[in-house]
Amino acid sequence: MKKQMKKVLALGLATVMAAGITACSAPAKEETAAATKAAETQAAGEVKDEYKIAVLLPGPTGYFVATKEGIDVAAKENNVKIEYADAQWDASKQLAQAEDFIVKGVDLIAICSVDSGSGEKIVKSANESNIPILAFTNAIGGEESGQYNGLVSYVGQNEVNTGAVTGELAKQLLGKDGGKAILIEGVPGTTPQINRKKGLERALEGSNIEVIFNQTSNWEKEQALKIVEDMIQKKTEFNIVICQDDNSATGAGQALKEAGLKDTVKVIGLGGSIDGLQAVKDGLIDGTTYMSAVEEGHVAIETAVKFLKGETVEPVTEIKQVEVNKDNVDTFKGEW
Repeated sequence: MKKQMKKVLALGLATVMAAGITACSAPAKEETAAATKAAETQAAGEVKDEYKIAVLLPGPTGYFVATKEGIDVAAKENNVKIEYADAQWDASKQLAQAEDFIVKGVDLIAICSVDSGSGEKIVKSANESNIPILAFTNAIGGEESGQYNGLVSYVGQNEVNTGAVTGELAKQLLGKDGGKAILIEGVPGTTPQINRKKGLERALEGSNIEVIFNQTSNWEKEQALKIVEDMIQKKTEFNIVICQDDNSATGAGQALKEAGLKDTVKVIGLGGSIDGLQAVKDGLIDGTTYMSAVEEGHVAIETAVKFLKGETVEPVTEIKQVEVNKDNVDTFKGEW
């Protein structure tokens, strides 16, 4: 009888404890599924010797080679197993890759989305499956800061602020008199293309710089070169070419150099690539921006691990782009 009573008491105590844990960890309406998973993990006292994190990349570029370097270093430091997937710039392929990792039951997904729309679908799927998800490099949603409900955190630049840096560079290069500008943009519809343009326009408000023509180069050097060549052949008058990436800037600078116009027309890039920094040194372009892709990857994994361990993380960790010109270019080291 005593043994039966002990079993009843133990069962009752377990039920009370379970109810208490459920009550303590029950999320408010505004909390995301990712936050719920963290609360449940903390309440259960779950500890892992190794975390498995899926990293979804949008496509192959030199930038992500550098980002992966930072990711791999942080993974080694924090005993994390990384599983990569590259979408080859195909949004539907990235969605399928995300679903595959969700089925596998990884501890967290870190995504650099192909585009914001598909990224939102992936966040929703991860939330529904209680898989925490973090975004890096490419923001998801309409918030300029990159904050998005459903994400553990966003690690990367504020693209509007980055676009504004190129505008400030343009104003410095052209002075109060200003001039006519050509804008060469990246892949249409992507968060960087949309928000960098928005930031540029804000920075140029009230200045004497007028954007007379804009076209996409899809981040490609050869396409940018062709755009500028066409403008030269049409005898279009312009004083500066503002590009949303260094590849396009070097292509624009090359077209101007071949036409003998580089001394009179300025070129601005963005990103601080190895080629971009060298182009500033060589005078092929007149300015660019810089932030560390290695640091961005490292911080993304550090943030993910902190969250998985139950530590508080900020909804946004901004990695800022800074101005680069001929006077300070030697202080920066290209990574990609």
